[in-house]
Amino acid sequence: MAGRLTVLNDDRLDVLRPLIDARVRAAAELVGEGAFEEFFDRTMRDQLIEALASAQAHEGTVWLLDKSRSVLVPRFNSGPNAESFVGSFRQSLRMGMISMVVATEQPICENEVRKNQQQDPTLDKKLGLATCAMLAVPFYFAGELRGVISAVQLQAADDAQPEPPGFTVENLDTLQLAASVLARMIEHQLMSLALGREDF
Repeated sequence: MAGRLTVLNDDRLDVLRPLIDARVRAAAELVGEGAFEEFFDRTMRDQLIEALASAQAHEGTVWLLDKSRSVLVPRFNSGPNAESFVGSFRQSLRMGMISMVVATEQPICENEVRKNQQQDPTLDKKLGLATCAMLAVPFYFAGELRGVISAVQLQAADDAQPEPPGFTVENLDTLQLAASVLARMIEHQLMSLALGREDF
């Protein structure tokens, strides 16, 4: 019979918990304000890229809320055009499908995106692309909603070929699991930073 893991509470830590929690939240704010590119290490990137491939996505983006919580900023993208918009583009929370994920805190699986009037085409036009299908899930870490992870199937804006096949509920499940795993990895890293144990 397998043993049961039991770690007893150490009362001496109780006085430190508010300080540790505050340091974790402060580190999370710095990550959201622009340090994410440095913070999101190769292990995290590879885990997300593998999940995107498994979900049949052409590419995906980690969007984080800015300090004012009024816009989403792309902090990582796995596609070939990442340098042209990561860190610089701003997605208003007043429009767009990923903004709806922030408002509702519910995931979406949307095929035939171009027919959806809630889709904001601003970024597509900038890149000369058309988003054909989209998955988007809320992204939580350090105790609150911090942004959205999206996955897309794309084609060139002027491509007359049939659209990609779209996403399934199973693809959405894959992205949700990836978001949960990434959240745990980020929280581990934040806790290590808060404790001064980056090598932990």
